[in-house]
Parts: sequence; structure tokens; C-alpha cells
Amino acid sequence: MALNDNKELVRRFVAAIWNGEETDLASELVHPDYAVGEGRGPDAVIASAAVYRTAFPDMRWEIEQLIAEGEWVAARLTLTGTHLGPFGEIAPTGRRVLMREMIFWRVVDGKLHTVWAQADALGLRVQLGAIPASAWRRSLANSEE
Repeated sequence: MALNDNKELVRRFVAAIWNGEETDLASELVHPDYAVGEGRGPDAVIASAAVYRTAFPDMRWEIEQLIAEGEWVAARLTLTGTHLGPFGEIAPTGRRVLMREMIFWRVVDGKLHTVWAQADALGLRVQLGAIPASAWRRSLANSEE
């Protein structure tokens, strides 16, 4: 696939699965070997998106930047939403959140095959009140040393 085709695949994936509920497109966009948590393939991706959609029913993933090289696409994304449902062990808080994430996807046979993601999960948990802000500030201070 051409680099622009790979970037368009990522755009479609975010729009259909994460910002929409077009789960019928998952098998068209996601390779059967794509690993998410303990699962693999399109069904695992749908289940992962459902966890976020339950916790943040108004969630919106904004693609800030896409860079493609070879079979890889790098994305810088921002999640916004309101915490209205359970998120793991965290009960709904009604709080608006913002989380930034970097994701690298490998495209194989025209489908997303491999994913490597780094999200600000600590910052999200601080926003939800599950971790004291002082712990977050200490982690930032330690990373600057």
C-alpha cells in the first residue's frame, strides 16, 4: 500500500471504530493477528472500543498528526469525553477528561496488523480522581532528573 493509503486506513479506523460505532468495518480494517489486551483480531478491537465507549459515551478521538514510513503509521491523538460509566475499577465521576496518546500501527495486507501505543494513562487517572495529583507531579519531577 502507498503511504497515503496507510494513513487513510488509520483515519478510517479511528472514525469508524473509535469515533463511530461502525463495528461491521472492523474485519475490513483490522488483521486477524492484531493483538489488543488478551484478545486478537477485529472482535478484540470492538471489545476494547466498547470499554471506552461505556466509560465515555461522548468520547471523541482527534487525530492531531499522522506520519507514514514504509509499512508503519505513527499517530498523535487526543481523547476527550465525559466519564459517565465505569472505567475498570473507577466509578463514574461525571468529569470531562482529555488524554493524549501516541500510537504506531504496522499495516500488513492492507489491514492494521501490529500496534504499539503509549497513552497518558496516569494523567487520565489523575483527572478521574483515582490517583492524587501530587503523585502525578512527583512522577513528572522524577522524569526531568
